[in-house]
Amino acid sequence: METKSIAYVAPYVDEQLHQKRGYSSKHTAGNKKIDCILHALEEGDNQITVISPLLLKKNTFRFFSADRYSIGHRSEVIYPATVDAKFISLFLTLFTTFFQLVRWNRAYKGESRAVIFYNYRLETALPAMLFKMLYRVPLIVEYEDGIYAVTETNKYYKKLTVMVEKFANKLLDGAVLVTSVLKKRIRTDNYTVVRGGTVHPAKLKPVQEVNLGTADRAFRMVYSGRLDYDRGIEILLEALPHVNTERMIQLDITGYGPLEEKVKQFIASQSNARINITFHGFLDDNDYAALMEQADLFVNTQREKILFSECSFPSKVVEYIKYGKLVLTSGVSDINLINQNMFVTYGNDSAQELAAAINEILRHPAQYSLYPARAMQWLISDCSHKVVAGKLDKVLNRAISGGTKEKVVYSESTSMK
Repeated sequence: METKSIAYVAPYVDEQLHQKRGYSSKHTAGNKKIDCILHALEEGDNQITVISPLLLKKNTFRFFSADRYSIGHRSEVIYPATVDAKFISLFLTLFTTFFQLVRWNRAYKGESRAVIFYNYRLETALPAMLFKMLYRVPLIVEYEDGIYAVTETNKYYKKLTVMVEKFANKLLDGAVLVTSVLKKRIRTDNYTVVRGGTVHPAKLKPVQEVNLGTADRAFRMVYSGRLDYDRGIEILLEALPHVNTERMIQLDITGYGPLEEKVKQFIASQSNARINITFHGFLDDNDYAALMEQADLFVNTQREKILFSECSFPSKVVEYIKYGKLVLTSGVSDINLINQNMFVTYGNDSAQELAAAINEILRHPAQYSLYPARAMQWLISDCSHKVVAGKLDKVLNRAISGGTKEKVVYSESTSMK
């Protein structure tokens, strides 16, 4: 692979920066996605500069000059200068992020280079778009979780991001999509699909055949993720009264979000002695891994009948597969396209269908015995660092060459071989 210089405009939250600037968001999921793309780019022997525009909204009016930290194996992350003041922070950050792109361009002028920006957030997309218009450096979008479809997002911000997306579409030289469903929203035919994250095969857990143990211990289900409407935690709670409880059920819930109090209230009020629910809140990496190791079944309830389903992929499914256990998921995004007897699925965002799927697993676990192995095989063939590095390299090469390189045609069947 030819070495390329990449400016990656993405909102990465470094722990040192988090402490220094008082940035409030945990941003765990975003960090993981950015890390995955960064490591895959490094796998391709590229020189990566992450430019991370973080908006501050506490109104302390403190000014912060630019900061630099090491990231990945040999890359650096630059935090543009900003001020902690709502709205002012946005406008200043737009300018200072663009300024950092100009500095990066001077440092690597004459080399093969490109800019990748993370999602259609104003602070990532606008500086990258302006830079493309003025300097003609190839521009690639990493399209994650369409902001226009997130239930919690302010309606005016949604409209702004849609306008930005429409304008950016004319400028794009390539795209990295989190789901194949998003290809209908881009004009460029130079794209690839990277779902959820990347993995090192050597670090994966041993695959286990589905063994739910015996009736003398509880059947353990784990839900991990954001507690909001889009991720469907309410569907799981509504399904519990319909689950067969001849065997004790232990449900572990981790995460945080606007429905946290509702989850706690449900736990306090539910009266079935055969179902025990433990809410763990936000866990650190060690406690999280320990909990995942104990699961019999992982549950993903992200809603499929809402607009958000068309512009996102449940990264938790990829994370669940890494532990070599059985996964039960909704048909969100393009799950049904990639599912070759790898996951148990239910449809229609229905609590009754979810409960029926859980009951079927409890009655006939042996029929799902090979599902975890198939899921792991798909994960390695589609999401390993080496595979994703190859996907990104093809998109980058064609973008940098101005379209003269071989056309990238993403094929699900190709990635499944």
